[in-house]
Amino acid sequence: MSFNCKLNQISRTIFNMRLPVSIAVISTIALVPVYAQEAETPEEGKSGISAMMEKIQVTARKREESLQEAPLSLTAFSGDGLEARGIENISEIGGVTPNLTYQNSPGAGGSSSVATVYIRGVGQRDFLGTIDNGVGFYVDGVYIARTVGATVDLLDVDRVEVLRGPQGTLFGRNSVGGAVALYSKKPTENFEGYVDATIGTDSLAKLKVSVNGALADNLFGNFSALNATQDGYVSRPAGGDLGDDDILALRGSLLWEAADDVEVSLILDHSTENENGPAFEISDAGTLVDGSFAAFYNNVLQAETCGYPAGISSTDPICYNNQYATEGENLGTAPTYSDTTAWGANLQVTWDINDNLQLKSITAYRDLDAEFARDADASPLTVVHFYDSFEASQFTQEIQLMGSTEDGKLNWITGLYYFDEEGNNRNINDFAIANFDSDNDFTTTSSAIYAQATYSFTEKLDLTLGVRYSDEEKTFDPTQVVISSNIGLENGSLLLPLGLNKIDVKETTPMANLAYKATDELMIYASYTEGFRSGGFVQRIFPALDTVPSFGPEYVESYELGFKYDSNDKPFSVSGAVFQMDYTDIQVRTQNPGFVGFFEANVGSAEISGFELESKLAFADYWFIEAAVGYTDAKFTNIDVEPPLAAVVTVDSKFDHVPEWSGNISLARDVEFENGSLVTTRLSANYHTEYFNNPDNTAGIVTPEVTLVDLTVLWRSPDEVYGVDFGLKNLTDETYITAGYQSNVGTTEIIRDRGRQWYASFRYSFY
Repeated sequence: MSFNCKLNQISRTIFNMRLPVSIAVISTIALVPVYAQEAETPEEGKSGISAMMEKIQVTARKREESLQEAPLSLTAFSGDGLEARGIENISEIGGVTPNLTYQNSPGAGGSSSVATVYIRGVGQRDFLGTIDNGVGFYVDGVYIARTVGATVDLLDVDRVEVLRGPQGTLFGRNSVGGAVALYSKKPTENFEGYVDATIGTDSLAKLKVSVNGALADNLFGNFSALNATQDGYVSRPAGGDLGDDDILALRGSLLWEAADDVEVSLILDHSTENENGPAFEISDAGTLVDGSFAAFYNNVLQAETCGYPAGISSTDPICYNNQYATEGENLGTAPTYSDTTAWGANLQVTWDINDNLQLKSITAYRDLDAEFARDADASPLTVVHFYDSFEASQFTQEIQLMGSTEDGKLNWITGLYYFDEEGNNRNINDFAIANFDSDNDFTTTSSAIYAQATYSFTEKLDLTLGVRYSDEEKTFDPTQVVISSNIGLENGSLLLPLGLNKIDVKETTPMANLAYKATDELMIYASYTEGFRSGGFVQRIFPALDTVPSFGPEYVESYELGFKYDSNDKPFSVSGAVFQMDYTDIQVRTQNPGFVGFFEANVGSAEISGFELESKLAFADYWFIEAAVGYTDAKFTNIDVEPPLAAVVTVDSKFDHVPEWSGNISLARDVEFENGSLVTTRLSANYHTEYFNNPDNTAGIVTPEVTLVDLTVLWRSPDEVYGVDFGLKNLTDETYITAGYQSNVGTTEIIRDRGRQWYASFRYSFY
């Protein structure tokens, strides 16, 4: 399809939007300049409003530029801005970023720290090492391969950038849905630091400590620590209430100015989470699900007492049914825990060869060691129990060379990228039908070369072209055996053949972007980008197969029109983008009749369209308002499944983890007292329509349409030495499903929101 046709499709998308909210938002934005006439910029450095209105410098294109100058759909928050908004965990940015779902969703495992992230309808729902992420997660320029451990508390963050759409040129693993990039604060020569203590709901106790300063001539350091605990909120009579937190995080960074033109940075981090596990509850035992483990348990293992139909409603504790589905409680007795340890080292060397040429090296190593288990039947019986150990280590090396011509008309960057990961994921699954031991080794090696250049034809018109060539190889070496069986399987029999399985993918992904500065305040742009996600292997198999199922890459082509307006003399900015994406060879979940577990396969294609609109305004000296809305229309256009596989989704299925509408609005007010102290009050509302938590569109695990209201009040002393923060989250105490899981063994599990929470933080800063 031609580019012009795509632009016409994008234009029609705007007029097909049905929501009155869009009219309200557009009307509000149209009125904003009227109110802005009386606006003044709040005093920098003291105001909560100034932190939220701050003009942020971003590096989404690997060179520093203003957020409003970057011609792409990008949301960014400074560390101070996140603090002013009461955001302390990376997952909370989903509430203030349109078309982003950032959810803690443990899936089949039991890890408390697994992230499920979707941008514009593209993401990943499983943590397995044989499947790549749909949305890339980056910390200080380093790609983090695994979603285990990706729901992190924010510790000394400089900024967070959310890039929407395929990142097929400049980012490490060719993220097809977008990228979330977190950057920590750089050390400076100024001696400063803080101690911050927080208390709150369910015995919340959090302590953060940070110290920054010069260690020697031209050597600076920043050292931070976080310890956080909170009780669980789903009762477990067997011990260990679920949904608790117990986190220790350490971060240290050194900055050495080795010469006038050479800078060396070393960043070290270490974190541990030792918790009881996510707040799963059983909502349906699955006794009426055809082929479910509950039915096998009742009708075969306990047929005399629990056989159909009596076993469906029997209150005899030996029968497995919905007598164990109790709200706010999990009656499981098998081991349930989630322990995660992760650490990393990041060495960056930057050499300014001359005024127009810079060479940068990023060398990083990361290690992940996690162990988690859960009683998925939530009963004292043995129906569905999971255990996982997950180990992974990765090494990355990137070399960037960037420069510009003397006249500044051409800016360019080229680079080499190398990624190497190896890991092991062992599952011990104790089911009613059998007990399995699945020990799986996996590796991924990726190398790439890329280049991107921006040429300024005039002071107003810029053209950017980029391309990346990627070569990725994956291996999968399974050892999957039957430990014991209630269905006549031989102990020790293999589920998959022994031996190394390998796939290799080579792809070239281009991009093009045209930006026009219509005025000093308004920029409009159009872009075309491509991205791909590598294939992988199906890991969870039962009964035995004589070959290892695999699947190939999926592809996204994205067309985008956008604008950015930033007033030169008023604290007002607004940006928006309309997009259309062709999503092909989608890695869709399918079933193989008679087999437990899902089979990923390239059987789908889809079209995704929508828009984002974001605005900020400071007015009447001490007031601030920001609003954002996002719309995503994701539709399967084709599902083509070849036997023996059977489709789980159809062209009428809804995308999982993708609300059609999302939005937020907040109002903040600074009040400065005569003694110079300052109070900032912020009231905010985050909204999204309902979305499914699995591709099957299971009705029992839908996250409903919900509006969450938060309130934060911040006080700072005149010299900013002392500070107190008070907050209420989920002010109206909405009780709703935040995540859910239904496997094809029959049980349906949900995680509900904790409900209304309060917190109070006390900070002492020193300079």
